[in-house]
Amino acid sequence: MHKFLLPTLVLSATALSVCFPNQALNAKGNPLQQIFSWKTISQVLFSKEPPVQPRKGGSRGPGDTVNLCMISPDALPQLRIVWSDHPLFIWLGPVQKIAVRLVGSDEDLWSQTVVGRQSTKYTGKALQPGQTYEWLVFLDQSPPRFVVFQMMDAQKRDRITAQLQTQENKLKAKGADQEAIALAKAKFFADNKLWSDMLQQAYSLPKPSPELAKIRQELPQQLCM
Repeated sequence: MHKFLLPTLVLSATALSVCFPNQALNAKGNPLQQIFSWKTISQVLFSKEPPVQPRKGGSRGPGDTVNLCMISPDALPQLRIVWSDHPLFIWLGPVQKIAVRLVGSDEDLWSQTVVGRQSTKYTGKALQPGQTYEWLVFLDQSPPRFVVFQMMDAQKRDRITAQLQTQENKLKAKGADQEAIALAKAKFFADNKLWSDMLQQAYSLPKPSPELAKIRQELPQQLCM
């Protein structure tokens, strides 16, 4: 999982700071002369202690292992907290359908057929602050697999929303393009260890740069190794 084709330097999320072409990235007083980019975020994902912990595997029956990896939201020992009320789901495997339910409910709040896809954005009614949900995946006739995640509480979510809007307004005033804004937001989420939301920014661009397109193409396989 750690042989990703990126520079060998591993930066912690707390050490990252947004740098644009006329700025350098600094760590412990040593100028690295490295522009902040999608690569510097993805380095953290493939560090010795990766912050994203996909749920992998599962068995259909004796000797029959499902080739499934639920990447984001992931399956931490504690609940993954998510800021976006329309989160992105990322997986690797032959998934037929995905669904979202409130924990403890047998009724789908939303479902979508996803044959041939490896990611999709939730498009149902906005998920509610503080609520805990199940993300379910269905493979053929197998019982569904699931990951539990929790929406951020309303007060913290509103504060982050305001911070992101201020940041976006400043970047737009400086002429930043869509990808630069998405990168700045991704860096913000990485600094706050909101990795599901960071990945959503990386997947949000319909026409990503070659660097980001390559990372998005390789990321599922690398995280699921």
